[in-house]
Amino acid sequence: MKRPARHLCIATGQNLANLIPCLQLRAREVLILETPAMRDAAVNLKRALEEHDVLVRRLPFDDSTPEEVSASAEAIALELGAEPLVFNATGGHKLMTLALAENLGALADDLHLLYAETRKDRLDWLKPTPAMQPMDDMLVIDDILRAQGYRRTSASNSDPYWQIEADRRATLTRRMGDEADKYGKFFGTLNVLADLALNDQSDVFDPRQSFRFKPRGDNAALLDDARKNELIHWDGGETIVFANRDAASYFRGGWLEEYVWTKLKGIGPRDWAINLKTMSYGTNVENEFDALVAHRNRLLAIECKTSGFGKNDAKDVSYIYKLAQLADQVGGAMSQKLLLSARPVHDDIRQRARDYGVDILAAEEVKQFVDFMKKWMKP
Repeated sequence: MKRPARHLCIATGQNLANLIPCLQLRAREVLILETPAMRDAAVNLKRALEEHDVLVRRLPFDDSTPEEVSASAEAIALELGAEPLVFNATGGHKLMTLALAENLGALADDLHLLYAETRKDRLDWLKPTPAMQPMDDMLVIDDILRAQGYRRTSASNSDPYWQIEADRRATLTRRMGDEADKYGKFFGTLNVLADLALNDQSDVFDPRQSFRFKPRGDNAALLDDARKNELIHWDGGETIVFANRDAASYFRGGWLEEYVWTKLKGIGPRDWAINLKTMSYGTNVENEFDALVAHRNRLLAIECKTSGFGKNDAKDVSYIYKLAQLADQVGGAMSQKLLLSARPVHDDIRQRARDYGVDILAAEEVKQFVDFMKKWMKP
């Protein structure tokens, strides 16, 4: 059925339910109703729609009392007149949507009433005839960010040099992730030495660092592969020399982010970014995500930990809580969260993570990342 190109929706804190139908149905004009409590949400939705060249107008709606709701709904219906209209009734409270549906139905010659069932990836139509329509995969990361009031400030994978380097050492990176359980504490040791070399408290890079004992076995084999990839200088002894700052950053934890990048390239979700920094409109405070993935209109936030996790329960819980909070802020109610840890995570922390809606893949589970992603992407 051909749907009208003029849409009416109600601003809400979960604007993806408004944004998706407008884009999927190719709305040319969108009228956003905003209650006093939802003005910021209306601004966010307007910004997201205008990025797609949609004509947008915000309309105030007084919902302070039932009398005002009725009067506002009648005024909106009179202003919109008889021209065909799609009314998205997903946002707003029940009294508001009922009043609008009644008044619009009495005046509009061709009213199409829908509800965006985001949890079921479906558009449900009540008027002109009841119907269900699959929800298309419409949104990239920046669409979701804008709808939630955020913008991208930078991302590592937007740098061609970063991509070339990540691809060049992808074999080593895959080995580290797929065999994470082999190296255990050695990841922590490498992280500490890289941190000493980078010395964030000073501008001086100190590439020469020393192990307490000469690495042997799997650890030595890993270092030899790193040497062949020109990331370090190592002669088999207790001294290691990082080739440059980028190499030290790789061993301080960047390798796990590159592991995610390498695997995502093979899986092919709709959109993804590594080391993505975001900022809410109107502030200058940045938030950084190790990885964000958009697929089927949902956002997955991924946090990567190679050391400093599994030692302090209070600190671990704070990491998990922060991931959950930030993901909900930038991704809305449909966001999901994943913690990738190169070190083991005990059951108490896993339970706290479940309480916050955070999935965990740790140590030997890291290699299950591809399976996790395929399941998450599946309709």
